[in-house]
Amino acid sequence: MKNVTLTLQCEREMDCPKEVVMWNYYDHEHLVGTHYKYYNSARVLAERDDWALVYRKMKMPILPFNCSGVALQFMENNVMKTFHKDSVGFLLEMEVHFKDLPNDKSLIKVIYKINTHPFFKILEPIFQKLFQRWFHATWVEDEPMRLRRWKVHKLGFKDFNGIDYINKKNSKPEKMEVKKYEFKPPIKSYSTINTKDGIERLFKESIEVGYNDK
Repeated sequence: MKNVTLTLQCEREMDCPKEVVMWNYYDHEHLVGTHYKYYNSARVLAERDDWALVYRKMKMPILPFNCSGVALQFMENNVMKTFHKDSVGFLLEMEVHFKDLPNDKSLIKVIYKINTHPFFKILEPIFQKLFQRWFHATWVEDEPMRLRRWKVHKLGFKDFNGIDYINKKNSKPEKMEVKKYEFKPPIKSYSTINTKDGIERLFKESIEVGYNDK
């Protein structure tokens, strides 16, 4: 008996270039910060260029229990592919398609797939509801961070250096050259996420402030 594929496709636009969203997907530390409601811990087992093997422990919406798993992600042109094997035994295949739009905007399309026994075909509506909820819940949390990242980039922000004219206590220049945002994985980190200890969620509750300013 041939397996069947459970499928869901979601897409939304972002008011920033696609490279900023790519950076977001490779910023593994934000899992236990931005997504603290869902992720308990994360550890980068190995990474090189745009390849990353990451252990994650999480709780998905709707499901009443925690689960853990290992995910391999890599880029093929403007498509990020991820293969996530969870502790339940399912292999989730995810594709994220990044497309440029005019005026520094982008279109992000995410395709979720699970190849499984035909019996589970009857559960496809539940699968779709679960991952639709997951897509929108994490999008709402990621969107402000992406917009903030793009905003400070236009001000000349550089990782671990800040904004030059602010560091020098100068006024903002009248004209600033906005360079193309470059996505250069792996994302540099000074945390313990690349060690055997990984990083754990530091809090279970938080007041989210400072991301909604324009």
